[in-house]
Amino acid sequence: MKEYPFGEDSVSTSKFYMLRCIIAMAHADGIVCDEEIAYISAIMNRIALSDEQRDILENDFKEEQNISTLFAHINDPRYRGQIVYFARILAHKDGNLDPSEQELLDCLQKSATDGLDIETIRADAKKAVEAELFMHDIEIDKNRPTKHGHFIPYIQWLDEVLLHLGIDLMR
Repeated sequence: MKEYPFGEDSVSTSKFYMLRCIIAMAHADGIVCDEEIAYISAIMNRIALSDEQRDILENDFKEEQNISTLFAHINDPRYRGQIVYFARILAHKDGNLDPSEQELLDCLQKSATDGLDIETIRADAKKAVEAELFMHDIEIDKNRPTKHGHFIPYIQWLDEVLLHLGIDLMR
């Protein structure tokens, strides 16, 4: 398959091939319906495509391409994930999820996650959430009722009791 290097005035290779994969998904059930064309065209119209890119995409509507071959050109993880999202929407556009479309969706899902270390991703997400919660707690603590920079004793006691019960009046 020919690689298409594009200039700075066009979208990235990964984004371009994501669009090509979406069009290939439209061909999965053997029928490219008007709803699918309208959906993909709306996406294409929001992106600054070069004339060459637009011509290739228009040709893809007419001639079915191999989605696995196209997918191999998507190196940016953002677009690998987005292809699964857009393909799932597109598969349901005609109101019928054909078994061939489901098979292709499963293949795309697997391809999009190949090589990912899920445990590392989960650990990183957990650390990010903990850091965010820590920063939130600091911000909330700054807003607790004080008198001359110190908590008023009975309000502090009530605040601690309510927090222990899961009730935060400062939110």
